[in-house]
Amino acid sequence: MDRPWRCFVAVPLGGAQRASLHASLVSSRERADLADLRWTDSDGWHVTLAFLGPVEPDSVTGLIELLTSVGNQPGMSVRTAGFGAFPTPAFARVAWYGVEDADGRLAGLASDVARALSLRVTQPFRAHVTMARAPGRPVDLRSWLASASAPEGVLEVDRIALMRSHVGGGPGRYETLTTIPLGVSDGV
Repeated sequence: MDRPWRCFVAVPLGGAQRASLHASLVSSRERADLADLRWTDSDGWHVTLAFLGPVEPDSVTGLIELLTSVGNQPGMSVRTAGFGAFPTPAFARVAWYGVEDADGRLAGLASDVARALSLRVTQPFRAHVTMARAPGRPVDLRSWLASASAPEGVLEVDRIALMRSHVGGGPGRYETLTTIPLGVSDGV
């Protein structure tokens, strides 16, 4: 019997945006003061809308059916720029790339996903792309944030993806289980 899968719903970054962002981080990955960070793989960069946690493999088809109800929403474009850190730059556990959601439409999409899947939301939505994690003790990222240059761009939110994460043995790897385009009418 298959063990539960670790799943989440996300907005993937487009190829050109991933390439630009990856190029901006090449020198950062080699900095000695960032050696304690575990950098994420650019192929899997995304904005997480909802974390599902452990999911039985045989329930994935049902999840996909529930998520299709979200596909009737129009797509959107959101600005991206800047690097930051959670919880604070001086004691960072996560280095992130910023995603602007001033009008709350992306947060609304996250809320709609949670509602479609009957998820209990316990944390406020904070749109971002995780660039690196500090798996041990927190890292001081103030110097890096003061000198790093993040590309400005636009994230085209034209689809959502049900993803599976594979953890252990290095950086997390992500597998797309399905992609649901936004702005698709259900015929009603």
